[in-house]
Amino acid sequence: MASIQSAGPGTSLSQNFYLRKFYASNTDAQIQSKRSSLRTSQLSLADGMALRQAVKRLGSFEYNDNHDANIRSSALAFISTYNNTISSSSKSEDKSLEHHTKQLKSLTNEYAEDLDKIGITVNKDGTLTSRDNLFQSSSLSKFEHLFSANSDYMKRVGAFGKRIERRGEELLTATLQKELTKKQETSPIHHKDQQSSPLALDLDLLLNTGVGTRINVSL
Repeated sequence: MASIQSAGPGTSLSQNFYLRKFYASNTDAQIQSKRSSLRTSQLSLADGMALRQAVKRLGSFEYNDNHDANIRSSALAFISTYNNTISSSSKSEDKSLEHHTKQLKSLTNEYAEDLDKIGITVNKDGTLTSRDNLFQSSSLSKFEHLFSANSDYMKRVGAFGKRIERRGEELLTATLQKELTKKQETSPIHHKDQQSSPLALDLDLLLNTGVGTRINVSL
């Protein structure tokens, strides 16, 4: 998995920079115009992974003036990642993803007052919106309370991100298995020994070097 580059003192990196780093496993998933072409399970997998990367990034900062701009840029990228996660999981018909999403929304509602103090509004649909003036002027101590490595909120968000990631991978793997099995059954040359068939080998390849290593998968 790609590591997230650290910004040294005096180096300011943009929200988009951090968003790209969070979605290093699936770059298409961080581009709104390309998300519609991806399976819901692919999005849940990518969003869950990105959410965990956002938690890791925000937890790695020293919360002082040397990192002020990058903390705020990372927090904005976290908001985008969080909203993507809510969106993709909410669109899934899978009960497990639905349950994890409801729990994530409930968790964030618990911290709505703290988020509001730094200029982040929890919307009725569970997504987040930053209010630029307050977001850019709030003290870093308030950001540290919510986003540092010791934050209970971040620890729990990361845990839900992991659950969503795992479920997305399970759903994507199951879908690929079904589609490859169907190809086997309709293939003009259908071998009784599926272990030696080209399609069975393709399935092994997808599971071992595709989904298993978190690269984009498309059929």
